[in-house]
Amino acid sequence: MSDFKWVLNGTCPICGKGKVFETKGSLLHLKAPKMYERCSECNYKFDKEPGYFFGAMYISYGMAIAELIAVFLLITWFVPLGVLFGIMFAVLMLTMFFNYRVSRILWIHIFHE
Repeated sequence: MSDFKWVLNGTCPICGKGKVFETKGSLLHLKAPKMYERCSECNYKFDKEPGYFFGAMYISYGMAIAELIAVFLLITWFVPLGVLFGIMFAVLMLTMFFNYRVSRILWIHIFHE
Protein backbone atom coordinates (compact mmCIF):
# COMPACT_ATOMS: atom_id res chain seq x y z
CA MET A 1 0.00 0.00 0.00
CA SER A 2 2.87 2.38 0.71
CA ASP A 3 4.15 2.03 -2.86
CA PHE A 4 0.83 3.32 -4.20
CA LYS A 5 1.05 6.31 -1.88
CA TRP A 6 4.62 6.94 -3.04
CA VAL A 7 3.47 6.95 -6.68
CA LEU A 8 0.70 9.45 -5.91
CA ASN A 9 3.14 11.68 -4.03
CA GLY A 10 5.83 11.34 -6.72
CA THR A 11 8.50 10.10 -4.34
CA CYS A 12 11.48 7.76 -4.64
CA PRO A 13 10.64 4.05 -5.07
CA ILE A 14 13.39 3.05 -2.59
CA CYS A 15 13.01 5.38 0.40
CA GLY A 16 9.67 7.07 -0.33
CA LYS A 17 10.98 10.43 0.89
CA GLY A 18 12.85 12.19 -1.93
CA LYS A 19 10.85 13.74 -4.77
CA VAL A 20 11.32 12.58 -8.37
CA PHE A 21 10.29 15.93 -9.92
CA GLU A 22 10.63 19.52 -8.80
CA THR A 23 7.32 20.53 -7.28
CA LYS A 24 7.41 24.22 -8.21
CA GLY A 25 4.59 25.46 -10.41
CA SER A 26 0.86 25.13 -10.68
CA LEU A 27 -1.36 22.15 -10.04
CA LEU A 28 -1.62 21.35 -13.75
CA HIS A 29 2.14 21.81 -14.35
CA LEU A 30 1.71 23.87 -17.52
CA LYS A 31 5.43 23.80 -18.18
CA ALA A 32 7.74 20.87 -18.74
CA PRO A 33 8.53 19.36 -15.34
CA LYS A 34 12.18 19.05 -14.34
CA MET A 35 13.20 15.63 -13.08
CA TYR A 36 15.91 15.26 -10.46
CA GLU A 37 18.86 13.08 -11.42
CA ARG A 38 19.06 11.41 -7.98
CA CYS A 39 16.97 11.07 -4.84
CA SER A 40 17.86 13.73 -2.29
CA GLU A 41 17.48 11.25 0.58
CA CYS A 42 19.00 7.91 -0.53
CA ASN A 43 20.94 8.97 -3.68
CA TYR A 44 18.99 6.50 -5.88
CA LYS A 45 19.59 7.29 -9.57
CA PHE A 46 16.25 7.75 -11.36
CA ASP A 47 17.47 7.66 -14.97
CA LYS A 48 19.32 4.36 -15.34
CA GLU A 49 20.50 4.55 -18.96
CA PRO A 50 19.76 6.31 -22.25
CA GLY A 51 16.30 5.27 -23.41
CA TYR A 52 15.23 4.08 -19.93
CA PHE A 53 11.97 6.03 -20.11
CA PHE A 54 11.03 4.90 -23.62
CA GLY A 55 8.38 2.59 -22.16
CA ALA A 56 6.91 5.44 -20.13
CA MET A 57 5.73 6.91 -23.43
CA TYR A 58 3.31 4.00 -23.75
CA ILE A 59 1.90 4.72 -20.29
CA SER A 60 1.51 8.40 -21.22
CA TYR A 61 -0.17 7.45 -24.50
CA GLY A 62 -2.62 5.17 -22.68
CA MET A 63 -3.45 7.91 -20.20
CA ALA A 64 -4.07 10.40 -23.03
CA ILE A 65 -6.35 7.96 -24.87
CA ALA A 66 -8.33 7.27 -21.67
CA GLU A 67 -8.74 11.02 -21.05
CA LEU A 68 -9.86 11.67 -24.62
CA ILE A 69 -12.35 8.78 -24.55
CA ALA A 70 -13.79 10.10 -21.28
CA VAL A 71 -14.17 13.61 -22.75
CA PHE A 72 -15.72 12.21 -25.91
CA LEU A 73 -18.24 10.10 -24.02
CA LEU A 74 -19.16 12.93 -21.63
CA ILE A 75 -19.82 15.69 -24.16
CA THR A 76 -20.43 14.03 -27.54
CA TRP A 77 -24.21 14.59 -27.38
CA PHE A 78 -24.01 18.20 -26.21
CA VAL A 79 -21.69 19.94 -28.68
CA PRO A 80 -21.15 19.88 -32.45
CA LEU A 81 -18.38 17.68 -33.83
CA GLY A 82 -15.98 20.54 -34.63
CA VAL A 83 -16.27 21.96 -31.13
CA LEU A 84 -15.87 18.46 -29.67
CA PHE A 85 -12.53 18.00 -31.44
CA GLY A 86 -11.42 21.44 -30.26
CA ILE A 87 -12.27 20.56 -26.67
CA MET A 88 -10.48 17.22 -26.97
CA PHE A 89 -7.40 18.97 -28.33
CA ALA A 90 -7.50 21.48 -25.45
CA VAL A 91 -7.76 18.64 -22.90
CA LEU A 92 -4.82 16.92 -24.56
CA MET A 93 -2.70 20.09 -24.38
CA LEU A 94 -3.66 20.79 -20.76
CA THR A 95 -2.84 17.27 -19.54
CA MET A 96 0.31 16.48 -21.53
CA PHE A 97 2.81 17.58 -18.86
CA PHE A 98 0.76 15.90 -16.13
CA ASN A 99 0.78 12.66 -18.16
CA TYR A 100 4.52 13.00 -18.76
CA ARG A 101 5.20 13.35 -15.05
CA VAL A 102 2.89 10.56 -13.88
CA SER A 103 4.03 8.09 -16.55
CA ARG A 104 7.69 8.53 -15.60
CA ILE A 105 6.92 8.13 -11.90
CA LEU A 106 4.95 4.95 -12.64
CA TRP A 107 7.77 3.63 -14.83
CA ILE A 108 10.33 4.23 -12.09
CA HIS A 109 8.16 2.45 -9.54
CA ILE A 110 7.45 -0.51 -11.81
CA PHE A 111 11.10 -1.08 -12.81
CA HIS A 112 13.14 -0.02 -9.80
CA GLU A 113 15.88 -2.28 -8.52
